[in-house]
Amino acid sequence: MSAPVHSNDAAAEQTYRNGHAAQGHDNGGIMHKPHQSTVSQVTDPQFFKIANPGPLGLISFALTTFVLGLYQCGAGLPGSNPLGNVGPDQAVFGLAVFFGGAAQFIAGIMEFRVGNTFGTTVHCSYGAFWLAFAMFLVPSLGIKEAYAGDARAYSFALGIFLILWCFLTLIFFVAALRTNIAILAVLGLLTLAFFFLSVAQFVSTSHPTGARRVNRAGGVFAVLTALAAFYAGSSGIMTEATTFVRFPLGEFGRAAPAKTHNV
Repeated sequence: MSAPVHSNDAAAEQTYRNGHAAQGHDNGGIMHKPHQSTVSQVTDPQFFKIANPGPLGLISFALTTFVLGLYQCGAGLPGSNPLGNVGPDQAVFGLAVFFGGAAQFIAGIMEFRVGNTFGTTVHCSYGAFWLAFAMFLVPSLGIKEAYAGDARAYSFALGIFLILWCFLTLIFFVAALRTNIAILAVLGLLTLAFFFLSVAQFVSTSHPTGARRVNRAGGVFAVLTALAAFYAGSSGIMTEATTFVRFPLGEFGRAAPAKTHNV
């Protein structure tokens, strides 16, 4: 037997549908709008706000990128090859699957729930990137073995994989020009990181010494990307309700209309 329906359920449902159009606030680079929701099949509907998913997406991305960036800089296992698929890369597998991958992808789905198209696209994209990257590290999938020992073909395949992410990140950077300096720093530095890492793969067999240097430069930019993402994500969790510390995100360009969501 269903519960009685309250007489103002129609108005409550309308509030539920239009809640994301309310006045928003900027947390962690994510323009999050308070959203009230209700279950109409109860006598006294209870409203609740949806949490800001931006900090989760940024911090999960930052931590995973920081670890991998350090390895690419040469801070991994002694004598390991940062261009290879053994050694330090294997140590980042768990982070790439569960934190950088699953957690950030979930953050993207939550951005969809609050009506943030850009946040959904960015977080789901990089969550999927980390999951795809992790697949390269699973020996049982036989990805490297499929190239039958052709190191040049395999490195070119990785280079293409990375340069396409460089192109996509550049698109995100342009799309974020009306957000804030912190988010622009994340996307700008990440574009450079993808560029150098892809170039290192393209020349890894023809110029191995130069490739290691270029790869190390990519690792440096990855670490800087992670630090910027840590800053932006931390800004979102440092609210008046929890701390006295504030991390300003920095205004950039003209303010976006109030109805939009920004990453």
